[in-house]
Amino acid sequence: MTSDLIFRPITGLEEIKLFNALPGPYNDRLAEDLQSGHCKSDWMWVALRDGRPVARVGWWSRSGIRPQVMETLDIDDAHGDPLRTDIGAHLLRTALTALFPAGTLPPPYVLQPLLANWRDDSTTERRIKDRIEVVERTGGKIFVERLRYRWTSSTPVPSHRGSLTFRPVSSDEEAIDLLTRILPGTLDAYSQADVARSSANDYARVQYHDELLSYPSPRAWWRIGVRPDGEPIGLVVPAQSPNGFVIAYLGVIDGHRGQGFVNDLLAEGTHLLAAQGAERVTADTDLGNQPMARAFERARYDNFAGRIDMRWD
Repeated sequence: MTSDLIFRPITGLEEIKLFNALPGPYNDRLAEDLQSGHCKSDWMWVALRDGRPVARVGWWSRSGIRPQVMETLDIDDAHGDPLRTDIGAHLLRTALTALFPAGTLPPPYVLQPLLANWRDDSTTERRIKDRIEVVERTGGKIFVERLRYRWTSSTPVPSHRGSLTFRPVSSDEEAIDLLTRILPGTLDAYSQADVARSSANDYARVQYHDELLSYPSPRAWWRIGVRPDGEPIGLVVPAQSPNGFVIAYLGVIDGHRGQGFVNDLLAEGTHLLAAQGAERVTADTDLGNQPMARAFERARYDNFAGRIDMRWD
């Protein structure tokens, strides 16, 4: 099956064209990432038949110190090779063994961008399922499927529907307390897993300092939704990322869900970003978080794409 194949990392920038011989969503920036250190040549592996790539895998890192995510996994879909998933699994297994010492978990695989309706087209569905199978055959599992939503300035800014008023966050501790009170009952798969490993308050501190404060936009944009009696109901974090304007976080305190407050929080966050000149605002939610998905749809956010996150346990 693999006797006619060579499995190896690329040698460096001089082989980026070889790596990019297979189509993929990041081909236009991989050379730049390799030069800047976000990728490294020994993180970028190919399976070669007669010098031609028939599969590839690659990892990316923000810091460049160690791989943080497997963002590239491609197999040759064009020639109908019945052994394509076998080849992909062999390549991935070989690269995992070389890069990650025994007993350590590889970083997750993020399969994106997906068309929002990827299951409706048989060719696209086969391509996605082939890649899922490759990872599963090396011990990985689907962790969560995510939906990507987008509001554009050609769409009216969503209107407030309820009686909430909004104010900025006053302190670190107030934000952490709100996050702690939002976490119980969350439908977000990552939050559920992280709380299960520690506690709601411990995870809220990590989420606040390591995730939410990492956005370059100011905390002054964040808004707490407050009822007329002064009780906080939830938090929305409109932000600017390196890729544009985002709703980085939105949550309703446990015990107050199901009363429509999510609509006002989303409207407030979108209003604030529109006032900053945003022509496009993106946000993600889990496929299983239908209350949040419906809130995006009511606000006329478009489900334009998706992603699948896989993990090795």
